[in-house]
Amino acid sequence: MLKSKPALYVSVSMIVIAMIMSFPFKLNAPYGPERTSVLSIPTRTVEGTVYVGVITVSILLMGIVFLAIALEKYRARAVIMTVLLFVFGPLMIAEAYQTTFATGLDAISYDKERSTCSYEAKNETTMTVQCELYLQNHSNEDVSLKLTFYEEEFLKGPQYMNNVGPFDVTVPDKNENPIILKRELKLEKEQPFSGSDSHFNVILEAEGKKRIL
Repeated sequence: MLKSKPALYVSVSMIVIAMIMSFPFKLNAPYGPERTSVLSIPTRTVEGTVYVGVITVSILLMGIVFLAIALEKYRARAVIMTVLLFVFGPLMIAEAYQTTFATGLDAISYDKERSTCSYEAKNETTMTVQCELYLQNHSNEDVSLKLTFYEEEFLKGPQYMNNVGPFDVTVPDKNENPIILKRELKLEKEQPFSGSDSHFNVILEAEGKKRIL
């Protein structure tokens, strides 16, 4: 079954290194919303190429190649198991860490599927914006942070909200209720509109740390 021990040692080392490098991606999106990913690792985002992600995937692929060289039998099974371990292992560890030991910004998760912002034009220059943001704090202490909205071309609302941001937000411990942000915006050049946004990203910052969720 085993063809080359040195190749196996190299393979295991490279796979472990790739898993360690992939761990931060499971909690953060420090390079913005992803556009292209390989095995759940972003290689390109709206900001451009993610070189750390490309290097991580490259190391993993090299580890898989060495694994195939090291084994005489069951290569396909070993490769499939390695890929599954790489995809789900760091994610499970990150989720377990976030819900048990994480503190501060790391303890915050964001449900963008449920979060929404609604806009109501009041007159030709003014509109009211109300955002319901589902930020959950998994720690036992309140977390204070600064929040801004990630701006993308197809979403108008976040850029308007950022004109009056960043927002000082405190997420209570074990919070499951939405954080409500309500503002009345006066627009000089842009035309106020009515409608809503969802599935948008937010930027959280606290104590010199930044997360894009």
